[in-house]
Amino acid sequence: MAMLAAFASNYLFARMYGAALFGELQYALSLAYIVGSAALIFSAQSVSPILGRHTLLRHLVFYSAFRLRLSVTVLVFVIFSGIVLLIIRPHSLELTLIAGLAMFAEPISLGALMAYVDSRPWIVTRAKAYASSARVIWLYLAAHASLGAAVASIAWPIEACVAAAAPFFRYRALAIAEPRHLRNSDAVKRILIARGLKLWPAIAAGIFLLRIDRILLGSLISKAELGVYAAAASLVEQWNMMGATLALALAPKLVFGMRSGAEIRRGALMLGTYLAALAVAGSIGNFFIGRYVFLAIYGHAFESGISILNVAMFCSVVVFADSGFSAWLFAAKQYRMLLIKQILTVMAIVVSPFLFPRSYIQYSPSIGSAASLALFWLVLIVKTHSRAVKK
Repeated sequence: MAMLAAFASNYLFARMYGAALFGELQYALSLAYIVGSAALIFSAQSVSPILGRHTLLRHLVFYSAFRLRLSVTVLVFVIFSGIVLLIIRPHSLELTLIAGLAMFAEPISLGALMAYVDSRPWIVTRAKAYASSARVIWLYLAAHASLGAAVASIAWPIEACVAAAAPFFRYRALAIAEPRHLRNSDAVKRILIARGLKLWPAIAAGIFLLRIDRILLGSLISKAELGVYAAAASLVEQWNMMGATLALALAPKLVFGMRSGAEIRRGALMLGTYLAALAVAGSIGNFFIGRYVFLAIYGHAFESGISILNVAMFCSVVVFADSGFSAWLFAAKQYRMLLIKQILTVMAIVVSPFLFPRSYIQYSPSIGSAASLALFWLVLIVKTHSRAVKK
């Protein structure tokens, strides 16, 4: 559903408003997501371990987390708006501020965490389906009413809020109603802040990894060229998401169910190899039909993005393998290695545009990230194997 909604949204916005405005939108959304990552200090990873099963504890944690998240989100949005007013060009101002409104879905997204804790994930899945539909419907109406790009871009904040609103509505009493006994609320806040500060760097690195390419290229190339790049990159991101989803589905059986470290490593390497083989098949298929699919979605105005799509699909072989191999680090609780991997990938994406000629700069993020991941896993696997041989 999310993949179809992404295709439909890109089709409607890109066809109606062109490559330049599509690039402006992608730049604005990326900037909002990166700045908004500061509000993710009280993320699911920091909140969920202390929710527990006791009703009063849940109420205290949910109540405290909601208020902390809301306070941080408002503060970040005010700072973001001030920066935008000072440095963003006037014709990009509206799109950037509207993109920033998506931040306000962060506090109420706490409800999705509660749904997972209560073993009711269908609440979240259903809400995301509604949200994707709302985005497409809004863009469809905006396009057919010939409304401006700023009005159409409201679809993304609407999607974020709809996706978070339904799970939050079910558990809203835990966030809005003040607990009867607040004796331990200060202790809960201190724990949330301590855990949030500890886990935030890895979460922020993940957001940077997904969005830094648009921000960087947006300052080096024209917005029309950025729009063409973003058109190809968004399709490949949906393809890579399929690899991550398959890894999540297969990892419990192939990796997490193993007991010894050697079995975990062997299972993760097998999973990564299977996913890489699937990505190779996808790259071959893209070679034959990718051009027609790309032009059907975006039109001939984006034709220069076909070569970017082909290169990124080839690089996705490494990304698919990484999705499988990463299960090894999760199962072994090697969170520091995961953070190192993310930091190295971000650094590769940031540096790579300055190593490529101007005419090939749009290929640099895909090649840079793939090279970084390939080098990381090569070194780690060889090093681990040599240690095992010595033992």
